[in-house]
Amino acid sequence: MPRKIDTIVIHCSATEFGGRTLFKRWHRKLGWDDVGYHFIITNAYPKKKYWKEKTPDFKADGRIENGRPVELTGAHVRLHNENTIGICLVGDRTFTGRQFDSLNKLVKRLSAEYGINIIKGHYEYDTAQEQGKTCPNINMDHLRSLLI
Repeated sequence: MPRKIDTIVIHCSATEFGGRTLFKRWHRKLGWDDVGYHFIITNAYPKKKYWKEKTPDFKADGRIENGRPVELTGAHVRLHNENTIGICLVGDRTFTGRQFDSLNKLVKRLSAEYGINIIKGHYEYDTAQEQGKTCPNINMDHLRSLLI
């Protein structure tokens, strides 16, 4: 039976670098079977090496990487994964214009495909607040006004 998806949840990686491969490795160390997010939007530092050496890969900036298949329940918001799609912006408190352009396109596509009209930030969930999460470190009312 297909999942009933009605919400997109926006996250940040809380790292200045990374992508699907790195996050999958980290999430598997937590005992998960795959990366927790359905999509990852990279910045210009896909690997720690690029970030440490301050040598950005601008071709990577704004790239949308597939994470866990949308058909499968994610592992991105404790107790709220059944009906959600998780999108992670690589970064902590600073994101690029290309990342936001990609986020806008992805949210529009997913909203049309799944009939989604709810977009939330991870920090807007009770379980995230209990954990002290501020992710994605963006004012969600403002972001929603730009995406919807």
